[in-house]
Amino acid sequence: MRFILTFLLVLGLASTALAGPQSTIGGARLETDTAHKVATGWPSTSYEWWNKGKRKLDWALGGELVYGPWSGAWDDPRIAFAVYAPLRFHLWEHKRPGSKTDLGFRLTPGLMMGSAAYKTATVVSRIELAVPVSVDVNPKLSVVTGGVIPIDLGWVEGTGFGGVIPLMVRLGVEIKASKKTAPFVLIEVGPGIGFGQGRSGVDLAARLWAGTTFWSVIGK
Repeated sequence: MRFILTFLLVLGLASTALAGPQSTIGGARLETDTAHKVATGWPSTSYEWWNKGKRKLDWALGGELVYGPWSGAWDDPRIAFAVYAPLRFHLWEHKRPGSKTDLGFRLTPGLMMGSAAYKTATVVSRIELAVPVSVDVNPKLSVVTGGVIPIDLGWVEGTGFGGVIPLMVRLGVEIKASKKTAPFVLIEVGPGIGFGQGRSGVDLAARLWAGTTFWSVIGK
């Protein structure tokens, strides 16, 4: 009896965790060749077309309708459209009985153009750095955390040039709702540093989205 209990304990410790839902906001690699992500919230509504690259790289092309501070604070357009291209590198994976942790690094260049006020144009360029972390706690549930730093430099008609650098932590969940869909919720919050025209300040930066990742719409 003691041998059987010892064997079952060793077998349990040696087993690996079942993979959680496919991720576009965390640190885990894509499992399929392509995936689609749609999200809405504050400050934008977006669509991203994700692709599984070679070795440890995943990449995407995205478009975003922006109606609030693009970085979470300061750069607040009346209405704008943005394009961007996330590059996600998988850095590390650790499996334990009952869970799996994935660490990544994401680099996202982007450009936003629109109106900052009535009949006032704005153009903002961005390079966003992020360290996404996924923790699969269940075959159908993954917790997402990490940090993100959007670095925005822009121009507003009638005001001039300025910049925003938020330092935000991330918290979210991804849920495997079916074989082809994974709904998610993501919150990012932290201090946002704004500067320009010889002035600077710090304000609360926050972004919140809810959406769905889906894949294998056509074919296998």
